[in-house]
Amino acid sequence: MDMQERKYKIKETFNNAAEGYDKPALRFFSAAAEYLADSMKFAGNEHILDVATGTGSVALACAQRLGAGHVTAIDLSDGMLAQAKAKAQEQQLSNFDFLCMDIEASNFTADSFDAACCGFGIFFLSDMEAGFKTIAKFVKSGGAIGISSFTGVVMEPLSQKFIDRILAYGVAMPALSWKRLDSVEKIRTLYQSAGLEQLHTQTYQVGYYLAGFEEWWDILWYSGFRGLLSQLSSPELASFRQAHQEEVELLADEQGIWLNVEILISVGYKPV
Repeated sequence: MDMQERKYKIKETFNNAAEGYDKPALRFFSAAAEYLADSMKFAGNEHILDVATGTGSVALACAQRLGAGHVTAIDLSDGMLAQAKAKAQEQQLSNFDFLCMDIEASNFTADSFDAACCGFGIFFLSDMEAGFKTIAKFVKSGGAIGISSFTGVVMEPLSQKFIDRILAYGVAMPALSWKRLDSVEKIRTLYQSAGLEQLHTQTYQVGYYLAGFEEWWDILWYSGFRGLLSQLSSPELASFRQAHQEEVELLADEQGIWLNVEILISVGYKPV
C-alpha cells in the first residue's frame, strides 16, 4: 500500500466513524484531551496548532484555556471536522479555525505558532519522524509540542480478543499504529529526531467500566477498528459480532466490563 492509498483509507475509516466518535463509550478521548491541554501550561494568549484534531476534543480543551488565544485545528477527515465544528458551536467557542488539511502537505509559515499538540494522531503519519519535524518547524523557538499516545496494553484483553477473532476471517491486518509510540523510549526517540528538548512524559489511566458489550461495540464501530470491520461481508460481520459478544461478556463482573485505557502524555520544547 503506497502513502496516498494509506491516507485515503485512514480518511475513509474516520469519515465513517465520525458520527459516533463522541459516544459515551469513547469518553476516554475527552478525558485524555483534558490531560494534554493541562500539560501544555498555556499562559492564555497563545496561537496553537492542533494536528489530527478529529472531532476537536483537544482543540476545544485548549480553546477553553486560551481566553486571549486562538487554536488552528486540522484534520484529513471532513466528517470528523463537521463534528468538531458542531461541538464548538454547542460550547459557544469561537477562538478557533478548523481546516481540512494534511499536515504532511501543509504550507504554514515556519515559526508561526506558539505551540502545537496532537491527540492520538502522530502514529498515523506515513513518515512519522518527517511529519513530526514538520510540526516542530511551524512552532516558535521555546514553544511546547505535546502529544498523547496509548501504552502497549491499551484495551487489553478486549483488543486482543478482537484481533485474534477477526484474523480468523482472513482480514488484512496492518501493523497496529498506536504501537509506534507505546513507550517512553519510542517517544523520546521521536522528540530527539525533531531536535526537541526537556521532554516530560506522564502515564495516566483513563479507563472505566463499560455497561455491556454494546458499549464495546461502539468503540470498535466508531474508531480506527472500523477499518478492520469494514473488510467483512454482512454475513461475516453478523457472525463475528455474535461470537465476539459471547467471549467479551465472559469478562464482565458485577461492575461491568473493564476498559483499560492507559495513556502517555508527552510534552517537549523547541530550543530557544
